[in-house]
Amino acid sequence: MVRGSLIGRPVRVRLFNVCARCSYRHDLVRRLTTDGRTRMSNLWLPISKTKPNPKEEVQEDVHALLVKAGYIRNAYPGVFHMLPLGLRVQDKIEKLIDRNMRAIGASKTALPSLSAHSLWQKTGRADKMGKELFQLKDRHGTNYLLGPTHEEEITTLVSSTVTSYKQLPLRVYQITRKYRDERRPRAGLLRGREFVMKDLYTFDYSTEAALNTYNDIVGAYRSIFNELGLPYLVAEADSGNMGGNLSHEYHYECSTGEDTVLSCSGKEGEGEGEICGYTANMECVESIPVRKENWETKETKIWYGVSKDRKVLVKAYYPGYVKHASAEVGEDGWHKREVNPRVIQSVVGEEGGGLEVGMEEASALNAWEDSFTSFNDTLDTTTGQIKEGETYSRIIKIYDGHILDGDGGSKFSTFSEHEEDFGAESQSVIKQFYADKKIPSVVRTSVDGKEGEDDRTPIFLCKPITGDICPKCEDNKLVATKTTELGHTFYLGTRYSDPLRAYVGIVNEEGVQSQVRLQMGCYGIGVTRLIAAIAELLRDEKGLCWPKVVAPYSVAVVYTGKKGGNDMSGTAEEVYDSIMQGNRWLEDDVLLDDRDESVARKMKEADMIGYSTVVVVGSKYEEDKLIEVQERRTGRKHMVTMDELSQKLEEILD
Repeated sequence: MVRGSLIGRPVRVRLFNVCARCSYRHDLVRRLTTDGRTRMSNLWLPISKTKPNPKEEVQEDVHALLVKAGYIRNAYPGVFHMLPLGLRVQDKIEKLIDRNMRAIGASKTALPSLSAHSLWQKTGRADKMGKELFQLKDRHGTNYLLGPTHEEEITTLVSSTVTSYKQLPLRVYQITRKYRDERRPRAGLLRGREFVMKDLYTFDYSTEAALNTYNDIVGAYRSIFNELGLPYLVAEADSGNMGGNLSHEYHYECSTGEDTVLSCSGKEGEGEGEICGYTANMECVESIPVRKENWETKETKIWYGVSKDRKVLVKAYYPGYVKHASAEVGEDGWHKREVNPRVIQSVVGEEGGGLEVGMEEASALNAWEDSFTSFNDTLDTTTGQIKEGETYSRIIKIYDGHILDGDGGSKFSTFSEHEEDFGAESQSVIKQFYADKKIPSVVRTSVDGKEGEDDRTPIFLCKPITGDICPKCEDNKLVATKTTELGHTFYLGTRYSDPLRAYVGIVNEEGVQSQVRLQMGCYGIGVTRLIAAIAELLRDEKGLCWPKVVAPYSVAVVYTGKKGGNDMSGTAEEVYDSIMQGNRWLEDDVLLDDRDESVARKMKEADMIGYSTVVVVGSKYEEDKLIEVQERRTGRKHMVTMDELSQKLEEILD
């Protein structure tokens, strides 16, 4: 039974036939008030009441904080429920993106989550992405997948509607859910199986036009991140499964990040010439020059890899530890080094089909042993030539330039005790390979120099770390930073227009008509990932500190309730109405905390949730008709009258 008007008066839901043993009373039933004001009592905000453990010294992670503050809840591994507060932040991020996409002439669309598996086979990504894809069949047996990205779909759609260069350039974007079957979803919203992402796809008829588009989008991305107020890095990146040869990533610094970005340490005013500004993801840092005088090295290590055909064993020798030459005597400045498989891949090239990626070193040794074919076994006894289709086992030895002249007495033998450490199944057989069989071996100690240089240069085999020489200016040192990726821009070229036959008609200066392949670009921003990134970057000891542009509510009005003394609910409603009348631009962005709780509890929860400003109606209003305005990010407090309130909020939130 419902009593009262539906407009302007409280609505009470009454319960009947309640079990006599039930402890619920009618006065505890939730009230819904529909008077046009946004009331906290009307919202579903499951804020955790747990008290912090005073013995807990480690700050809770941001995912736990978002759960505690009532933004999200876990559904399944890598899948989350977005609650009202979280959805408001997400909506505001999307509005910010929408505004910047409109500024560059992009049209918003919505592509289906289901994508035809056959399209992905045409581009070769069905096999390449493999287990990352959520795949399914309909009742007719047709294969589909849940889209982790939409290059295939948008290219097919555009190619069926755009026929002339006069219809270009075209910029189309969407903000939608994406799906990737992450092997180990972790870090909450930062790496999930279902997530919300903005992806923009651009189409041009020439490379020059496509590169101009790329620069426009980079400008829009900078505008988005600048407005959010996030400290971010723009790094050269590897295009990976997306394809193309021009790519940048947008990262924020995070001690728990999964990526490492290397930046030149050169600052404006230091050294000669202009500031270098080189920044790149570790995965695609340019070839670093070997500077033996820069490091002390010790404990030469050996890394093992095998080719895809299992016939080439790769042995890479590199320094296990390095210490900067300028380190003080006795200073424990040794840094462990790891081999960079990407460099080894470039040195090996297509030998044996290229290097097998992701194989453990022990497995590489065993795979090579199991497939071993001696050089003599591949020879035709009649002609003395290698039999057609036969491939013999061989070894490629690669040496890091820092250890070429020896390193603390290290010796490079044909068989090292290091092989035994991997527990290969037949250690004695491996030793026998080295001792008794003639195994063709190639030693590589240098690679071609940079473009335009004739000399060959020593090989830098290790993953770069802080202190390595910048590959661009070769003057300053690199600084490594742990980061998390927020966005990515790709110039795709014809990566998708080729296999999907996306062509457009053009007319040259002589009036001759022809068909050219569409030049594409793809630009992504992780929307739900941004929520976690902002929360991580801008949090403090009290809770969340959202930027004004994405805070769930710009203003929260709190007042003394029945539990805190005199009931100020009527006055708080007047304050709320005054804000709405004086600041029309805050429509749907002001919250009235009308719960029967103390001001202290309301303020504590307001700090944890992270409203931009909190307007407090309490004892100061009773005594002097003054209202307290608190800025969440800065902690500044202002005492104003009712008449001054709207102007002060405009100054703070502008």
